Amino acid sequence: MYQAYGVLGLTLGHSLSPFLHNCAFQAADMKRVYLKWEIQPGDLGDFMKAVRILPLSGASVTIPYKEDVMKYLDYVSPEAADIGAVNTIYWDKKILCGANTDCSGFMSPIKDMYLDSALVLGAGGASRAVLYGLKRRGISHIYLTSRSEKKALAMAGEFNVKSIPWDERHRIKADLLVHSTPLGTAGDLQELTPWDSSIFPFEIVYDLVYNPLQTRLLQQARAHGAHTLSGLSMFVHQALQQFETWTGQGFDPGWAEDLLRRKITGEI
Repeated sequence: MYQAYGVLGLTLGHSLSPFLHNCAFQAADMKRVYLKWEIQPGDLGDFMKAVRILPLSGASVTIPYKEDVMKYLDYVSPEAADIGAVNTIYWDKKILCGANTDCSGFMSPIKDMYLDSALVLGAGGASRAVLYGLKRRGISHIYLTSRSEKKALAMAGEFNVKSIPWDERHRIKADLLVHSTPLGTAGDLQELTPWDSSIFPFEIVYDLVYNPLQTRLLQQARAHGAHTLSGLSMFVHQALQQFETWTGQGFDPGWAEDLLRRKITGEI
């Protein structure tokens, strides 16, 4: 009998989580399958009840449920509680648990870089992991902005960083720009960018979007001479930790990145 896992979200048409995890299960010769669960906001409670009834072994959580899902769990890891978001659900015997692998996944490609300042675009669940990682890294000047000023103010206060009005984001100069909204994602949002200014005062631009590999934001950044990072590394490393949590085994992140690059570019 196969064990079932999946990704819980609202719009999952372009998610590569099923592709990656199913390839990893197959490579490890495991009888496990990874599905997509597109759930409407009003149905989240019923779905979480189903998780307890049906033979579901674990789940990834993505936009917009990383915060809301926490109240349906029996246990949340200390790091996920501090971040205020869960992206991984797993069972510990009969206890339904939540963890966050986004933070360590996000930090993976920048852990050895010198950074003193950062501007974060967006105030969703992923932004929580970003702010937590940057704060833990000891970065001195961190700015947060969002189209929802109310959300940005609340989150900035929670993490003790400075909130900047969205219309004033172009005035900030920082070592690192982190983009954590869905803008630029393959599909209807692909041609959109959160940056509509010719001013680009950043050394490193890190777009958490991983599909496509080169978003409009990253193309803009390269044109201005900035070092660019796609969200592919973060995606692979957070997925690797999920896989380890569920199975007790890992996979080669290099293998996973190469596999996903070929999938995104249409080679496979």
